[in-house]
Amino acid sequence: MKLHQLKYLVAIVENNFNITTAAEKIYTSQPGISKQLRLLEDELDLKIFERGGKQLTGLTALGEDVVKHARRALQEVENIKRIAQDKNQVETGHFSLATTQTQAQYVLPEVFKRFHARYPQLQIDIQHGSAEQMNDLLERKQIDFAIASDNKSLSSDIIKIPCYNWDRVIIFPQDHPMGDLTRPTLKDIAKYPIVTYKEPDIGESSLVKSMRNEGLKPNIVFTARDADVIKTYVLNGMGIGIIANMAFNPKADSQLIGFSAQGILPRCTTWLAFNKNLLLRRYMYCFIELFAPHITREWLDGYINNEIPNDEKSTADEGKQQSLPMHQMWHI
Repeated sequence: MKLHQLKYLVAIVENNFNITTAAEKIYTSQPGISKQLRLLEDELDLKIFERGGKQLTGLTALGEDVVKHARRALQEVENIKRIAQDKNQVETGHFSLATTQTQAQYVLPEVFKRFHARYPQLQIDIQHGSAEQMNDLLERKQIDFAIASDNKSLSSDIIKIPCYNWDRVIIFPQDHPMGDLTRPTLKDIAKYPIVTYKEPDIGESSLVKSMRNEGLKPNIVFTARDADVIKTYVLNGMGIGIIANMAFNPKADSQLIGFSAQGILPRCTTWLAFNKNLLLRRYMYCFIELFAPHITREWLDGYINNEIPNDEKSTADEGKQQSLPMHQMWHI
């Protein structure tokens, strides 16, 4: 068994079982990949792929396990390279992160400004996506980190670090009737059309859950992943908006009124995640400390190695985030 055979195997899976596309992505030939695949299956004496005629259609049950271990083996090879690079203080390369529009636009700019000043030769790539998409990218090791803000359970291969809490804000135009209220309630919110973030792909949002618990049903008329899109449609009269508090600036958004949803809707937790088989390099620790200053390298290593008490780890669970700092305490 050779490493390049494992590389070909993973490439085929990541390109929807299309050998031609996989060959183009890794700059080799289709016949070469097909030959190495046959040699690998012969050596292992098992069938890795399901086939329909000459086409690959999926993985067998054993094939799923083989691919999982192949990804891990390739990651370990990459980790060996990372050890050498850190020892030799190589600070070039590629750092990739997937996150939401709110984090990318309102939280990360200053973090990356300082990060780039420390590692000017490092190429930074940011992708946007849902929690499900980020989980898939992490599993495939196509990104280093993911940053998001929901309570979705990630796969067992992903380490999820709770970083900070934040509240939402209810926004509406200056002349909206909500402006006459001293303190809006869920019942008040339910009276109006709502423009807010897209529902999670699995399960229901905390907004829907909170209203359902009060016997209310929200009238959600428009959803988007982008807070600025939500603000635009609120200004155009589609309804009241509910967005992250870090995405609302009373001066920049002076055409809107914002009420904190603290005490009305549950607090949200932003987490940072990465594949547990990823060897964290020096610049990755630096990024984490810039993003969440209260997380030290020693604490993080203890968390990764299961040396942190369970009561501290439980802050990642929904409703148990009291010990985390609020985002506005060190708003950037």
